[in-house]
Amino acid sequence: MRSLPSRFLVAAAAFIAALSCGDVPTLERGIAYVTPIILPSPAVAAGDVMRDSLGNPALLQVIAYDNNNAIIPGIAAHYLITSPLPPAAPQTPLATVDSSSGKITATDTVTSLTLIARVGDRIQTTPATVLVVSQPDSVEITSTLDSLQSFAKSGGLSVKVSSLRKGTRVTVDGIVVRYQIVKVNGAPVDVGTHTLVDANNAPLRIDARRAVDTTKNGGVASRFLSPVSLTGVDSIVVEARANSLKGTPLPGSPVRFVLPVKKGA
Repeated sequence: MRSLPSRFLVAAAAFIAALSCGDVPTLERGIAYVTPIILPSPAVAAGDVMRDSLGNPALLQVIAYDNNNAIIPGIAAHYLITSPLPPAAPQTPLATVDSSSGKITATDTVTSLTLIARVGDRIQTTPATVLVVSQPDSVEITSTLDSLQSFAKSGGLSVKVSSLRKGTRVTVDGIVVRYQIVKVNGAPVDVGTHTLVDANNAPLRIDARRAVDTTKNGGVASRFLSPVSLTGVDSIVVEARANSLKGTPLPGSPVRFVLPVKKGA
């Protein structure tokens, strides 16, 4: 396995040594700290470039701040894939990142990338992970829906995202799924009437009608419905939407969950 360039190791060691001595690393232009790498998407499609939620080509980003927590414009970050390391020539790397612009280009191979960014010689971001996945082409419901009961959250509202890759259907991780409560008793729902939550019963947005999850562990995303009150409620409808990495709705989207209310609840 190829080792990292020595000057990278020296820069990282200098940064760690400064922290261990209680010193605050400083750079030119008054940089106090930088953000982690900001990813346009959790995943990039094999054989494509990184794109944003609208499907437009997009770049990695790191933002620098001064001691007053103000953004410092025009600070350049330099990006590096630390895993997998590039193969020896003439083999083609599984993915590349333009060190200056942050443009990720993936070959037609499904894998996982680990990246870092450096600002000057003394600041390095924490590692970021980007999945290289098959371009998704389908989303479907995987839940068995039970009736809602008073003050009890629903079972998981689960969907699975998949792709046909080289003649075989495979699941796709790293795809953002957006949930929304859309109807109660067949009518549009008001803000705060009911709540979408995670497995720990925590709301996930200021507007409790909405939640987001990212597919993982076999292309699955899941959220739960926690009713505020079921008095006078016969049914609640939740929709889950997912796009391809080119920003177009996947076939099967939106997935619709129709949850009946158990009589007497």
